[in-house]
Amino acid sequence: MLENFLADLKASLTASHIVRDIEIDDEFITSVSGFLDCTVVLIDGSILYVTEYFSISDDIIKREKYSYHLQKDDEFIIRWDNAPHHKELSTFPFHVHDKSGVHKSKEMTMDEILEELSDKVMSE
Repeated sequence: MLENFLADLKASLTASHIVRDIEIDDEFITSVSGFLDCTVVLIDGSILYVTEYFSISDDIIKREKYSYHLQKDDEFIIRWDNAPHHKELSTFPFHVHDKSGVHKSKEMTMDEILEELSDKVMSE
């Protein structure tokens, strides 16, 4: 089950029309958890740093930690994550950072991030 989850994460990146290149920096899978850390070059030259740590319990996959950090030319653009800070937000622990600050966000998936970024990348 975890193997399929990891394969689906990588397949989403591979299939995306906005992804130019993917470098897997680290990955592992055990009987109870998995991890993916990769650097993704988008077609506009921006870089998406992806980190996903996930586990399984009672046949349910839980995304323990994730971060999708986008930058271009060493300039921060946006980052979605579920780090357990910003308890003031009603969507805690899910939030998004951008140049104007920290905002509420729903839990994001790889596919949702790629869809969100597609509009930004294709409009440039």
